[in-house]
Amino acid sequence: MDDTSGNRQVQPTQMGRPSDRRRGARYKIEAGMVARSAGNRSRVIRGRIVDLSQGGVSAVIAAELAMGEVFEIEFGLPYASQPVRIEAAICNREGYRYGLEFVHVIASQQDMINRTCVTLALLR
Repeated sequence: MDDTSGNRQVQPTQMGRPSDRRRGARYKIEAGMVARSAGNRSRVIRGRIVDLSQGGVSAVIAAELAMGEVFEIEFGLPYASQPVRIEAAICNREGYRYGLEFVHVIASQQDMINRTCVTLALLR
C-alpha cells in the first residue's frame, strides 16, 4: 500500500494482532542498522538493533517513523559472515525504540535469522 508521499506501508491487520506480536523468543544483540524507505530509496536512516527474533527486530532509531511504513533494513548478525538485507514494517514504538516485523522474507534470509536465533538460544 502506498500513502500520499509514495512510501509503502503495511496495514496493521497484516502485522498481526497484539497478542501475536511476540510469537518467538527475543535475543539481545548489538548491531548497527541502515534502513532505506521502500517508497523513497534516497531516504537513509541509521539506527541500532537491540534485539532479534525469528519474526523481527527491535531497534533504536532517532527519527519519526510512521506505523506500518516499510523499510529495507541491513544489519550484521553475530556468527554470520554476511549482513542481512530484509524488508521490515514498523509495527510498534516506544519513544525512539521501534519494533520492526519482517515482511516479504525469502527462505535464505529466514534460514540465516533462524540459525542465529538457535545459536543465541544455546549461548543463554
